[in-house]
Amino acid sequence: MRVAVPLSAARRAPRVVLATFAEIAAPAALAAFTALTAFTALTALTALTALTALTSIAGCAAPRVARSIDGQIIEGRTIAAHAYALYAIGAEAEARGDLATALEAYELAEDGDPDSADIWTRIGTVRCRLGRGEAAGAAFERARAIEPDYEPAYREQARCDLSVGRLEAALGRIDRAILLDPDRDDGALLRAEILRRLGRTDDARLALRALVVRRPWSAEAWRALRAAAVEAGDRAVAEQAARRLRELAAPGAAVPGRRMPSRGQLAEVDEALVLGQLRRARRLARDADLTPAEVAVRAAALGRLGEAREQAELVSAADPASASALVALAVAADLSGDLDALTRACDALDLSAPAGGPTVAPSRLARLLFAELLFRRVGRDAALTWLGPSLPPALGAPDTLSQEVEQRVHRELAGGAR
Repeated sequence: MRVAVPLSAARRAPRVVLATFAEIAAPAALAAFTALTAFTALTALTALTALTALTSIAGCAAPRVARSIDGQIIEGRTIAAHAYALYAIGAEAEARGDLATALEAYELAEDGDPDSADIWTRIGTVRCRLGRGEAAGAAFERARAIEPDYEPAYREQARCDLSVGRLEAALGRIDRAILLDPDRDDGALLRAEILRRLGRTDDARLALRALVVRRPWSAEAWRALRAAAVEAGDRAVAEQAARRLRELAAPGAAVPGRRMPSRGQLAEVDEALVLGQLRRARRLARDADLTPAEVAVRAAALGRLGEAREQAELVSAADPASASALVALAVAADLSGDLDALTRACDALDLSAPAGGPTVAPSRLARLLFAELLFRRVGRDAALTWLGPSLPPALGAPDTLSQEVEQRVHRELAGGAR
């Protein structure tokens, strides 16, 4: 069904076509939409092939641009669109553990953007994981030649050194990384592990105790502290860490066939997003079985618009089938006032479009966020049609953020028509 939109409401929307998106959630259409989740719109290799063919016709943009990197707005050089898309495919493949595809995508991205310390760092990381140590070292050196103070290059090479037993070299590099960015939890955790492997267990435990004081929601930090305490025979600290881990592992609602992230794991992802640590949030999400698209959705729900948009663009470039990523992109664009990006995201969500729209249904949180967007832009009727014949319950969502959004949407829609 389509939603009739008065002219006054249409003027509030970027385009009248917003009204058609409610079709996705009408009962019959939503059932068909959800049934399509078994299919994938594009495979990584197909996307790689297509993007490689496009490199010869990619256009140029302005010489300087501003972009969001881990929560900071940084001015830098223009990067070709195909290099961005290849990087996205590499990041998605790396997150899935498909290292061969990830390396191929990153190296193709480097062809289009050879002066990216980030791309060279990812190349070094994947080469190391594939056992190509010498080639990995050359990639890390290239990254530091481009940006001598690029913290991830030091941190990732320290991780690589640790994996092959070069412990003193690893410690020197992680110390440099922490000096460059002392607030990163992954750097502190890596340093503690290196100290433990060096036999400096007291130093490792001291570093981890400091970390759990600073990050009490970090299950990673508590797990590392428990392991260090057990190894040192510190029963009291080991039991304290075990109790805290049980508290953080309170499970949410079960989903058949898939492990549900715990409240503690979701809180860690959210904390990383709030701190602007998008790369760390991605890693935590992978450990928690949270999809890359849901990272973008949670960033949008938290109001971290730069992180939401960056993650959503990466996921959409690598997997156009994801409706959740498009919802996150639409919400971030709407809240930041970018009507062109909002229109593009909404067009991509339209199932009646020639391309057919996304084939992976939006998550529960994504559905709520898009209902809220429709309520702001079109009106209550459009939001209600998107959600279906009945409102979702105000309680019972699996984590604090989802509960807050659900309750807010419930209040907004129960407050009357707009």
